[in-house]
Amino acid sequence: MYYTLKREYMLRGWKLLPTGVINRDTRDFKFLPPKKFAVLKFCNGQFDSESILFSDEQRKIMEELRADGYVDAGNNSSTLEDGQEYKFYENRFLDAIHWSITGKCNCKCRHCYMSAPHAALPEPETSQCRRIIDEISSCGIRIVSLTGGEALTRKDFWEIVDALTAADIKISMIYSNGFLINEKFIAELSKRGLKPGFQISFDGVNGGHDWLRGVDGAEKLTLRAIKLLRENNLTVIVSFTTYNGNMSALRDTVNKLAELGVNRLRVATLVFEGECENIKNQVLSDEELFNFCLEYIPQYIEDGAPIPINLVSMFESRNTSEYKIPLSKMPEGIPSENYCVCGHMRNIMHLDFDGYLMPCPIICFDENNKTLFSRITDKKLSELLVDKAYMDFVSTRLRDYFKANPQCATCEYKNRCAGGCRATAMTENRDGNLLGVDKSTCTFFKGGYYNKIIEICDRFNLKRIGA
Repeated sequence: MYYTLKREYMLRGWKLLPTGVINRDTRDFKFLPPKKFAVLKFCNGQFDSESILFSDEQRKIMEELRADGYVDAGNNSSTLEDGQEYKFYENRFLDAIHWSITGKCNCKCRHCYMSAPHAALPEPETSQCRRIIDEISSCGIRIVSLTGGEALTRKDFWEIVDALTAADIKISMIYSNGFLINEKFIAELSKRGLKPGFQISFDGVNGGHDWLRGVDGAEKLTLRAIKLLRENNLTVIVSFTTYNGNMSALRDTVNKLAELGVNRLRVATLVFEGECENIKNQVLSDEELFNFCLEYIPQYIEDGAPIPINLVSMFESRNTSEYKIPLSKMPEGIPSENYCVCGHMRNIMHLDFDGYLMPCPIICFDENNKTLFSRITDKKLSELLVDKAYMDFVSTRLRDYFKANPQCATCEYKNRCAGGCRATAMTENRDGNLLGVDKSTCTFFKGGYYNKIIEICDRFNLKRIGA
């Protein structure tokens, strides 16, 4: 019997994680136990399992691999397709890169952290982008999301897309304001057989979006783009940024987006950087924001959960039967010291328009923080992935946070909070301290909002998932 790795899989390994099985289509991955993976490497269609090369235990593992859906078995030999054979990378594993390919934008957003409306921000040259793509590929990173500024303003946008495709790198998501998404854009995607998801910024009906984006007619342009994307069966996630002037329109906005078939809505808060300094009177306090969300949750349920929603991470649901509280990370009473303060940044990095490789986009808002990290123009990506500053930060555990903030170590919500968000803490405190206290999350728990959400959802018989 000849066992052959199924065509949708490829075998990859990285420093400290050498046993990866990657789905070539979805880019989903799994790391197998070493003994099982060692046998899988022999499943290349060239070896008869009845050969004296294999033990009974190895034959048993081959059958397990077939039952798991990783291999096919047949009476004749076969060969693997290009790219399926095992390849090892000397750098640490990284699932994806969130790449800001430009600092330029065609909007005049009043809350822009980059102050794009008033600054000629850089963007890497086409040749530099090609070198970056080569380095991404050489490190075994197979997923990239594209953002800006406004990514679609680049004249060489399709050159970058084609270079990523040629390197077998999947474009998972494109972040956009939607202004340049039209029939021609859809045709270019279709011609290439690409179906990335889209995260579109939309800040409310009835003028809320126009005001925040600083462009008359922005609402019409963005809703047109959303409609066009959904008509072409492309996934659309909408990001709604809260401010004083648009929260009252949230319910109507959700229902309008549901009419258009939006796949998911993320309600986020203003980041107090850049242009946002000029609209201080529009920034909601934590209490104002949380209280408004408490008012909206029953409306969302009464409306039949029109679309899946993440409501500033205090409430998340996709139906009227269950929900979770993303801000609550783990139950109290269990050992938590080894918990990573941010699991997200261990698998995804942000590459900004100026070449800095950072743990997440929000952290790069503060120019002082950039000095803690390195630029891809100064070092190779493979070197940056083992850079001490970066590795020290992404390896930070809750015990490190508690050491820096002993008052949190004795808090009754220490596990559920788990330090909150490092980037939020930095922007709130405005001190560049990546181990500072996340005051918003502190307010959420100590202000009783966690329990209030549970009370509301119990009233509507929603089942809570998670901590």
